[in-house]
Amino acid sequence: MTWRRVAAISLVAAAFAVGAGLIRSTASDGAPASRGAAAAASAGRLDPARWSDERLTIANLGHSALLMDWFGVRAISDPTLFNRVGLSVAGLLTIGPRRHIPPPLSPAELQNVDVILVTHAHMDHLDLPSLRALPKSAEVIACAGCGDLIRPLGFGNVRELRWGERAEVKGLRIEAIGARHWGVRWPPFGRAYGYNSYLLERDGVRMLLACDSAYTPMFATLHSDPPDIAAFSIAAYDPWIRNHANPEQVWEMFQQSGARYLIPLHWGTFRLSKEPMDEPMRRLLAAAKAQADRVVIRRIGVAWTLPRAVEREGWTARLAMPE
Repeated sequence: MTWRRVAAISLVAAAFAVGAGLIRSTASDGAPASRGAAAAASAGRLDPARWSDERLTIANLGHSALLMDWFGVRAISDPTLFNRVGLSVAGLLTIGPRRHIPPPLSPAELQNVDVILVTHAHMDHLDLPSLRALPKSAEVIACAGCGDLIRPLGFGNVRELRWGERAEVKGLRIEAIGARHWGVRWPPFGRAYGYNSYLLERDGVRMLLACDSAYTPMFATLHSDPPDIAAFSIAAYDPWIRNHANPEQVWEMFQQSGARYLIPLHWGTFRLSKEPMDEPMRRLLAAAKAQADRVVIRRIGVAWTLPRAVEREGWTARLAMPE
């Protein structure tokens, strides 16, 4: 890429930031927000060190970042750990949307992560400063082409998966599947990267980690062997409905998947669209009606553990399935 193209891209990104009312960050924006504010926004301070490695525990760190303990294997999805996402300038500052809720955990508290999952190359999902702050011993599972962005950060093991391809890290099985989205990092410039949803499984428990997606019936193919948990993005639908499902459509995709529990993602952290920040969750719960108890982790900075009864059911059912 020539310096002229880099300059043009930077100018377009800066113009977009100004036009959208985004404020240029200072060096202090590269640091996590105050712990006090994070505690006030959550139901209690997260303490992953106390999580049992014999259970599946999941915490919402904001936007699409989930910290998961898969029976002793620590994984994180699309980490966004700082005050802003957007154009990172030499790793010193970021131009882009500012967090409305501070990160519940600092990078220093995430140095035992085994697996990093990257769904697509958009800057609110593949955030270079956040990836740079995580341990380079972690294995990164990413969509097609994203390794070119991630490997220069120093990770020793970066695997790109295309739909239908699989990987395994310390017993955590990962399969890439589809979505209805897009992967250009610098619209309208540049290459199109891949975009993945992931099926995760360990000890007989399965989870769908869905990529940002417009409404699509493709998740209905999971219904014959449904995941126990499905995580779906529920916001950024106004005006981006062609690429992001609205809450009612998310509830329909969740039901089609056959999953038991729904974890809402991509809400309440960064303002990326026109709808009010609290609207996606309100509409999702209204769509769920009497089944609203199936929507878990309704606040950022909260951890949830899969009930033991569900763990046992999943393990027994999958042992009984034919090869």
